[in-house]
Amino acid sequence: MIKITWFGTATIRIEVNGEKLLFDPFFRRNKRLEQPPLETFCNVDYIFNTHSHFDHLCDMKQILQNSEAQFYGSSTAYKRLKAQEVDVENKVSVIHPNETIFTQNTQVLLHNSKHIKNNLGIILKTALRVIFKFQVHKAVQILNLHNDYRVGGEIVAFEIDAKNKKILLFGSAGIDENVELPKDVDVLIWPFQGRTGMTKYSLLIIEKINPKIVILDHFDDAFPPITGTVKTEKVIKTMKKKHPKTSVLVPEFGKTIEI
Repeated sequence: MIKITWFGTATIRIEVNGEKLLFDPFFRRNKRLEQPPLETFCNVDYIFNTHSHFDHLCDMKQILQNSEAQFYGSSTAYKRLKAQEVDVENKVSVIHPNETIFTQNTQVLLHNSKHIKNNLGIILKTALRVIFKFQVHKAVQILNLHNDYRVGGEIVAFEIDAKNKKILLFGSAGIDENVELPKDVDVLIWPFQGRTGMTKYSLLIIEKINPKIVILDHFDDAFPPITGTVKTEKVIKTMKKKHPKTSVLVPEFGKTIEI
């Protein structure tokens, strides 16, 4: 049995035979949303980072200072954590596309990936939300944090093989057209945020991968007013109509999905 748990934004924990792999841990900046205790992120065996945006990396110093987990991230993540005086020599490993990381119970293969490109629609929608909610100052704070954690180095997707199951996890809803997507994917973990028309956009990629199960994440209002909650009903309805054999799951915070 493989256990998959969502802890908000793109934070996913995968547990195999008691071994815990944590991906992109982040404490949401929305006080209205649930937050895991620090121990939840620290009591793991491995931590993997898809890319170095703040909502994927900025809490890693605190986590690594309180955890025995080994962290895997890009050279950019390594440099940023080193500048924050994290013990990178012992706790941080630099990853490279096409590399395979072996844990006791899993194999984790890295694929080149890309960040989703924000379209004009999402930019205008975000700007209007900021203005009408009178939260310009808060938006500037978030944008400054974003600028501090610009993406550098590789952006990767992780293919996790365990118990004859294949899980493909993206940190952002962008794909590298030059990379051949894995076949026979049992579970696709897919970030459902970043542009308007996410259903149509996502459907094209889901159809290419053709997984048995899709688990959506990153749809939450994690750092308002820049983010907003993305409605998932349309993609579920569309998938049921066009691809009834593929299940689309919207996880609940802290609730485990078993596969």
